Amino acid sequence: GFPEHITSDFGSIGDFAAGAETAFGTILQRSYALLGARMHYGHPDIMNKQYMIQQGGVSKATKTLNLSEDIFAGMDFMLRGCGRSIKHCEYFYLTKGRDLGFNAVMGFFSKISSGTGEQILTRQMFRLSQVLPLPESLSFHYAHAGYYMTQAFISLSMPITVSTWLLVLVAGCEDSFQAY
Repeated sequence: GFPEHITSDFGSIGDFAAGAETAFGTILQRSYALLGARMHYGHPDIMNKQYMIQQGGVSKATKTLNLSEDIFAGMDFMLRGCGRSIKHCEYFYLTKGRDLGFNAVMGFFSKISSGTGEQILTRQMFRLSQVLPLPESLSFHYAHAGYYMTQAFISLSMPITVSTWLLVLVAGCEDSFQAY
């Protein structure tokens, strides 16, 4: 594929989003390929036309139901082949300028997360979890849906921790903790 270096002049939000895309396009892709969890991720990747035509092409029927059609193409590729695997090879390192204002960043991340939500509901995800060996299955899960579940648990842990300590302080239990 073609890993990209995203440039933006929209301040810290643009720099953060550009850094996230650069990390996803380089470090994470290499790691996913090594762990067996890499699927096809968008336009910087190159696909074998013959394999894709044999499995019905890349595009899916509806834009809203299969929002992440590139990842579905990778899942179909893995499911329909006898031991097929997706190879990661970097050819060129490209630079691309992008509008990375707050609304554009939020729109992109909401598209990615809603596409992941749709992946959880599909047969491809269910079948891949049955076909892949355990290490690859766990890597695939964390690389897709598990990432968002982890973020949800992290976001919930701070209010739970603060409210627990507030209950401890209000109940006056801190004296009994001094014995430990």
